[in-house]
Parts: sequence; structure tokens; C-alpha cells
Amino acid sequence: MFKRTVTAALALAIVLSSLAFSSRSAFAQRDTTAAPGVWQSAILIQNVSTASADLSINFYDKTGTSVYTYPTTLAGGKSVTIVVPSAIPTLAAGQYSAVVSSTQKVIASVQTSSVSQVTGPWTAFAYEGVDSSNAAKDVFFPANYNSYYTFFSEFVIQNTDDTNLSGTVLTADFYDGTGKKINSAAVSLGTLAKSSTKTYATTDAVFASAGLPSGNAGLFGAVIHSASTPIAGIVNIWATTPTNKIASYNGATAGAQSLYAPSLSNNYFGFASALTIQNVSGTASATVQITYSNGVQENFTLAPYAAQAFFQPNNTKLPSGNTGGSFTATVTATGAPIIGVVSYSAPANLNNNAVIGSFASYNAPSVASAQVSIPNLLSNYYGYFTNVSVQNTGSTPTDITLTYENGLTWKQTNIAGNGVANFIHLAPNGTSLKNPLSGPQSVSAVASSSNNNLLVAVIQHNTILGVTGYTSAHTPSDYLQVFTATAK
Repeated sequence: MFKRTVTAALALAIVLSSLAFSSRSAFAQRDTTAAPGVWQSAILIQNVSTASADLSINFYDKTGTSVYTYPTTLAGGKSVTIVVPSAIPTLAAGQYSAVVSSTQKVIASVQTSSVSQVTGPWTAFAYEGVDSSNAAKDVFFPANYNSYYTFFSEFVIQNTDDTNLSGTVLTADFYDGTGKKINSAAVSLGTLAKSSTKTYATTDAVFASAGLPSGNAGLFGAVIHSASTPIAGIVNIWATTPTNKIASYNGATAGAQSLYAPSLSNNYFGFASALTIQNVSGTASATVQITYSNGVQENFTLAPYAAQAFFQPNNTKLPSGNTGGSFTATVTATGAPIIGVVSYSAPANLNNNAVIGSFASYNAPSVASAQVSIPNLLSNYYGYFTNVSVQNTGSTPTDITLTYENGLTWKQTNIAGNGVANFIHLAPNGTSLKNPLSGPQSVSAVASSSNNNLLVAVIQHNTILGVTGYTSAHTPSDYLQVFTATAK
């Protein structure tokens, strides 16, 4: 699953999206995010093996120069959170790429936030680290924005190769919702040095000749091409009106015939979701079916590279409200492989016209397993709690158990086929009496099924009044962070 290096370690590529002040200037290749904020990142690593792991995190600057190596040891089944500014105070402010090398199999996620300063914006996002085996020369991004209902986006691309001194040349192609290519010629993004990261915002001058749509038509898919070495990447999506908010999702290097959406919302405590599906075949059409957990289906066809978005509140056949408005979906395709992204928001019309900043995205998983690794779970931890949404992808009921790295367990029984178990880690109170974690904690966990039914899961971090460390002065704000769990 991981590539082996000359030191017999396992490698994981991580894009640290930003550790710096932002800039809205138009650069051909920028070194920081275009999203406003004062950012810091935390790297969350889980050792999913039973043996102790020797880890090192190598940080690279924009030239691909290794500027710091952070070593640590992680016992089998344990996790560690490395808050970069405090753990590595000698690392200068800036944007970096990072590579985690380990003697055992590990998984990682990154949380980046701009929430600690006195004045806003107070925003946060999360995404998964990329297995080195999942890097490739072409990376697909199904949902990109250019002033789309006030949203913009940027590509953060990492060269995962550490040997080619000449780096790699990047180009980009863009496609509208029908699969029609937008740009007449590939957009040149210049050279990306070995092991380095660059950021390309849709507002940057490099895209001026691409003919990208803007305004409420400014939604499109993209493919970033590397000429010579494997790359990985994320997309950051942000808005500043009516308040600041930001989300992130991972680019995909391959599609699948089946996808899962473990957490969709329709007026669920004021939240709504949208599911975007893209055909990543350049030659064949895909016949696609979305089956929601209440049995409702949506059928459609996607031309090569085409994408289509489904906003759950627009479907009157779906359940709604605080009781039934959280549900799952399974997406199947024939004829061509697909990828998917889910985005959450808290629209004003679902919240008594109040402005709420909450916004996040996650990648729809394509691989289900009887055990799923949860690399980071928070319970009253610095103002955060976590909801783990675990989908039973099987057709028969199953019991789903979270087993924490400290040995505690939490079981939910008789979860229906295609149903979801929500493990909401608020303090032990009237809304979450079953949470076995007491006091502020940050731990990892493994979700498992009682009868080997296959599972998928997403992890959602948020805060709410009543959680230790929450400050109502930082409102409206976007503390919501969502990312996808990993098949074990």
C-alpha cells in the first residue's frame, strides 16, 4: 500500500496547505493560500499496526529543500497529534509540503485552522494524507469554484518525487458539467520542484486565458497533469461573504464503480449537503444510480469528464429534520469509473435566516472494509467534539463498535443495511449519554462490524455552546472539519 524507500520505511505524502498569512495578489505560482486567515496546521498520525513504529516527518520548502525533520516513535495502535507551530517552533512561518516515513503502516490527516486569533476570520478545514501508491501523474478535482455563489477555490499540488532534480512540469485542463473542455489549450502551471508544493487559485493570472466560467456559472471540473513524476493534491474552497468559511477535499487519481456517502444531511440541525459525482473517463459515458438509505433513487448519465451535483434539500422524497434528516447513499456506475465529493453547509433558510459559517467537504469513499481506521477523534478537546458517521454498506443489519486506542468501546446495535451509526462525542450529558470518554481527549479508534459487513466512515469535528473551550465571541465562524476514514 505504501512505497518502500531505501531505508525500508513506509512513506505518506502530506500537503500542509498553509502556515502563513494569506495574500490575494495574482501569482502564476503562489507560495501561500489565497484564502484569508492566519493559519496553522496539525498533523494527526495513527499507527494501524500492532508493532511500534519509528516515524519521521520531513518538511520541504517551495524549492524542494528539506528544512526540518521531526522524529518520533509511536506504539502499535496509538496515535499522535503534532501541532506544527508549537511542536516545531524553529520552523519559519510559511507553506510547506511534508512526507511521513514510517517503519510500520500508518495513516494521517491534516487539520488547518485560523481560529486562535482575537479577530476573524475563524475558519478550519481538514483532509487526508495521501498514500504514496495513490499519487499519479493525473489528479482529478470534480468541484472547483470561480465566484460561484461567492465561493472560490485553489489547487494545492505536491510533487511526491524526491529524486528528480529537475522537478516536473504541470498543466491543467478544465471541463464543464456536460464534460465539454473549457480551455482550448492546456494551461501551463510551470515547474514544480521535487518534494515541493505550489498553490494555484482560480483567480490567479495563470488561468486568465483558460476561459473559466465565473459567477453563478463558475462551477467546473479539473485535471492537473504532471509530465514526469507522481503528484498529489487538495482543493481548498472558501467564501468571505456573508461570512468567512473554508473546506478542503483530496484530489483523486482513479475512479471506481461504487462510491459511498456515509453522511448526508437534509435540514439536520440546520445542515444541508450536496453530493457531486464526476466521470473520470475521457472516452466513455457512465450510467449512474444514487440509492439513498430510504430507498429513493436518482438515475442519470455522465458524459466523459462530466460532473453533476445533487443538493439533498431539493429532493422532496428524502427524509428531513433532526430525527431522519441524516442518512447515507450508495452510488454505482456502469460504463466508466466515477469519483465523488460531499459538501456540508448551514444555509440561512434552514436556520431562521441566521448567518452560520459552518462549511466542509469530504471525499466519497470507494473502498469498504469490515474494520475502518479513525485516525483522530476529539471529545471536549480544546473546544471540539467529533461525530463519527459509520455506514453499514451491507444489505443485512449489523452491530457497529468503536474501539478506542485506550481500550474503551462504544457499540451501537442493529444498524440496518445502508444505515448509519452516528457516534457523537459530546460530553456525557443528556444528548450523548453513551460517550465512554470522560474529560478532554484526543484519541484514535477502529470501527468494526459484528458480522463482517463492510463499513465506511467519515469524521466530523465541530464545536458548540457547552463544550469546554467554546467561545461564543467567535461567531459567525466555521469550525467544521470533515474528512474520510481509511479502510483497515
